[in-house]
Amino acid sequence: MKKFTLAVAAMVLTMSAGSVLAENSLHVGAMGLNITTTRDDLLISGKYFIGKDMAILGGFGLGIAGGTAPNKGTDISLLAGARRYLKTSDFAPFVGGRFQYATTVDSTVTKVVIAAEAGVEYFVGKQFSIEGRVDFGYRSTETDRPFPAPTIKTTNIGTGAAALSANFYF
Repeated sequence: MKKFTLAVAAMVLTMSAGSVLAENSLHVGAMGLNITTTRDDLLISGKYFIGKDMAILGGFGLGIAGGTAPNKGTDISLLAGARRYLKTSDFAPFVGGRFQYATTVDSTVTKVVIAAEAGVEYFVGKQFSIEGRVDFGYRSTETDRPFPAPTIKTTNIGTGAAALSANFYF
């Protein structure tokens, strides 16, 4: 995962060297691909602009966790959400909401996230941006244990994940 993050950082620096004042791709009908890495997985999502400052989000995540159960396994997640941009300039702050469902195939861990998000997207080229966001909301994690151990369920409400990601528009 560290190699992937390093490769994304190198790509950002390379693309930003050529353009100081970039035009961006935030307009009706624009489509983008977002790649986010977190400590546990890689999430690839897409966005489609239904208005000048409004986008819908959809995504699929995959993570391969080593270690011991219940943290061992293959994580698969699905994402749906919406986002409103407060400005559509090269420095574009946004607010939105997202729903994420994740399950670990090799063990029995299920996660549900319903959260509000806030962040900013900065364009370093017409079709490339970097993004930072933080979310606040509801998180539920349920871990099924083999018999006779009980199922463990934790629920949190509060600040959640902070993430950095790269966006590619076409």
